[in-house]
Amino acid sequence: MRLQLIAALVVLLPATGATAQVDDRESGEGKLDSEVALYADDDATTVITTLVAADLRLPAPVVVDAHALIDAVSSASVDVVSAATPRWTENRIELGAKAQARLARLDLVLGYVSSGENDWRSHGIALGVGKDLADDNTTIRAGYGYTTNRIGRARDPVFEKTLDVHGAELSLAQVIGPSTLASLAYTVQRSDGYHASPYRYVMTTGGGAGPEVHPSGRTRHAITGRLLRALGPTTTVDASYRAYVDGWGVSSHTAQLALTRELGDALDLRVRARGYYQDAADFYQESYAAPMRYMSADRELSTFWDAGGGLKLAWYGEAIEIGVKIDGSYYRFLDFGRLGGRVAVVTGGGITWRW
Repeated sequence: MRLQLIAALVVLLPATGATAQVDDRESGEGKLDSEVALYADDDATTVITTLVAADLRLPAPVVVDAHALIDAVSSASVDVVSAATPRWTENRIELGAKAQARLARLDLVLGYVSSGENDWRSHGIALGVGKDLADDNTTIRAGYGYTTNRIGRARDPVFEKTLDVHGAELSLAQVIGPSTLASLAYTVQRSDGYHASPYRYVMTTGGGAGPEVHPSGRTRHAITGRLLRALGPTTTVDASYRAYVDGWGVSSHTAQLALTRELGDALDLRVRARGYYQDAADFYQESYAAPMRYMSADRELSTFWDAGGGLKLAWYGEAIEIGVKIDGSYYRFLDFGRLGGRVAVVTGGGITWRW
């Protein structure tokens, strides 16, 4: 079974994310990261995530990295209970690799990710290109990602669906003075295939029940603006806003504000706050009087908002970095009768070794 919080991780690969500074690292330099995080909410769902990642600068102007991630999921949420299914547990395993190169003053990225669990398998590729202009004060990046998914249903060898996702992003980053960096990114995504859950069923007021049915195509658009500003030598503010709309009638707004402060030569504290609001999909209803062409019991397509924040403390040594964090969120579903709200907490920590 694929949870929404897991599915979001593999929809679009980060083709235009920040790349390692290939030319600023010596041949043979690298790092090894190890992280563990625990997600738990009051909807009877827990996820333990373990991540190991490493990268290495090659003799050529190329940095290669690889990662392995395991999600151990256990859930008896309202989605599970309403489908007359007992608590279930499963593991999701993700493996990925990426190469970043500097060629003809262009930053190039090529990546691949594979993810699998008992009823879902996906493969994704990512391509990216970036160029610095105006004495490295302006950076333009473009990226493309493609993910193919095969969806099954537990204990049903006949059920098999597909979902293909194409995504692209164009971003511009600009240095504004000695202490300010601004960026703007536009993302578009098109997915075709099976978007529903094989485990969710929709009840009508007349007592009937049928499988969830979503449109076969979905186009998403998002614009994200971000501003980073140094407030003196020890404090940095990071503010961002994202506006989103798609072909299903869903629109959303996300705002985030973070403050990082140096507490000494080797200790940083980061405080983060986030807010989100979403309108429901056009075809979503809390209850259906009669069967319709499209019907959904997915609370992620309802009207809801969430708010949260967290703390992260990081210590930096000569070759070792250690970080711990805690984040909390409250979700309020405005037209999902089976669950009015949800509280979730994520705790975690990690160690990085550089050489």
